Amino acid sequence: MKHKHNALWRTGLLVASLVLTSASCIPTHEKLTHAADPIPVQPFEEIPVEFVHQWDQLTHPFSGAAVIDVDQDGTMEIFVGGGGGQEDALLTYRDGRLVNSIQGSGLSSTIATYGATSIDMDHDGDTDLLIARDDGISLYLNDQGTFTQRKIPLHLEPDAVPLTIAVSDINHDGHGDLYVSVFVSKKAFRSATFNDPTHAKHNVMLLNNGDLTFTDITQSSGTASKQNTFLSVFVDLDGDGWQDLVVAQNTGEVEIFQNERNATFTPIATNSGYGFWMGLAVGDVDKDGDQDLFFTNVGTSISHYFLRGDLKDGQRLESQWLLLRNDGNFVFTDVTGAYGLRDYGFAWGTVFEDINLDGRLDILAAQNYIKWPVHKVWKLPGKSFLQVSSSPTNTFVHVDDLGLTNPYFGQAPVIADLNGDTKPDVIWLN
Repeated sequence: MKHKHNALWRTGLLVASLVLTSASCIPTHEKLTHAADPIPVQPFEEIPVEFVHQWDQLTHPFSGAAVIDVDQDGTMEIFVGGGGGQEDALLTYRDGRLVNSIQGSGLSSTIATYGATSIDMDHDGDTDLLIARDDGISLYLNDQGTFTQRKIPLHLEPDAVPLTIAVSDINHDGHGDLYVSVFVSKKAFRSATFNDPTHAKHNVMLLNNGDLTFTDITQSSGTASKQNTFLSVFVDLDGDGWQDLVVAQNTGEVEIFQNERNATFTPIATNSGYGFWMGLAVGDVDKDGDQDLFFTNVGTSISHYFLRGDLKDGQRLESQWLLLRNDGNFVFTDVTGAYGLRDYGFAWGTVFEDINLDGRLDILAAQNYIKWPVHKVWKLPGKSFLQVSSSPTNTFVHVDDLGLTNPYFGQAPVIADLNGDTKPDVIWLN
């Protein structure tokens, strides 16, 4: 099954994604909030992309991507994961299109790729890639544009697969440590399963030994997080110079862990409720100097009757998106409604970015799920929210005339300056 990738661009460019069908785009079960007056913006324009993701229906229908300057020439490439039986892609902007230059790079695999992270792991000046696939995780060391694979040993429970990899130097020893978000395998997956310990899977924390070998410190670090997880990020939430950890449990609660500066973490209550947390964006929305957190969820797309699953009495189901304002000292306030982000539909990956270059962070969110029959007939268009001035707080308004519509099976928006004009281009990963 194919997912069509389209491309767009903004006075520089924007690249949209790939998909299965172009059925009519009807935003069902959503209450769109638009600006009272027109907002001057410079629209994006679609460009062609030489890649179409293919789902083999034997693995999860997910894909990962990473922005990377492969050969240190100042031009950004996009690594995009393929489905089971399909090679990955390395997309480069040339002559008004994204072309696939994966051949000869040493990167490609036909194992389903779920996540990718770019970082210089060996401190040689070349940017390397960490890739999560259906069969485990690998470090691809970059030597002037050619990559060598190094498989990273990873102990997983039965029927578990790694989805994404977050990187940070958690103990300030100068080496990148890894936190792997883990999910139940496709063959064992059951929806709306919150309390079955055999269905939930532990995430994994790997401490870098300094020689690109790793020690599993999941239990001693206090970050085991026994629940299926799409995405986790490291971010300094209290401004102490040490990276904390945020975990978006897919059938559980949002988790925040404070870095205690000794390779251990302390959990911080979020009171998020039990949700299907998927996308996670980090940014200083209110410009107060600390990092706020935004999470996507199933929203209004499906009845709570079908979402409760095996939730127990006293476990609160939350289907709405969530914007947590960071008030400092690990105090967070739910400002989702105040910022106009309630009553929207199902969404996957999301990102904060100043789309219209006005100095305020805006939001992009991918939508639609290929396994939901309703989304094969009526697709949500993907969301583009601009942050506008309002009282007592600013608010986000949906703007549908940016040229950013993505009525496909969206996974995540990826931001990169592809043509070197210093403006953010957008790649919809589908």
